[in-house]
Amino acid sequence: MEFSLAEGELIRLEGGREGLVLRCMTGTLWLTKGDGVDYLIHPSRPASLAKNEAALVEALEQSELILGEPKSTGNLARPVIGLAGC
Repeated sequence: MEFSLAEGELIRLEGGREGLVLRCMTGTLWLTKGDGVDYLIHPSRPASLAKNEAALVEALEQSELILGEPKSTGNLARPVIGLAGC
C-alpha cells in the first residue's frame, strides 16, 4: 500500500499476523513502537514491526511511504490494510 503523509500527520500501524515493513520513499518519518526508542526513518532505510506490534508514525515533512508484509527475503509482499487514524 502506497500513500502520502503531510507534515505533522500521524498514523497508527499494527504488525498484524505476519509483521509489517515500512519503507519511506521521500521525506522523513518519526516512529515509536513502545520499546523506549524513537526511530527516524529516511528513504532507503526500511523499518519493521513484529507480529502484533503497534507503532505511531509521524511525518516530519511531506513523505511518501509503502507498507507491506515481510517476505523471507526482506522485500515487500502483498499490501496490508492495518492503518488506523490517530
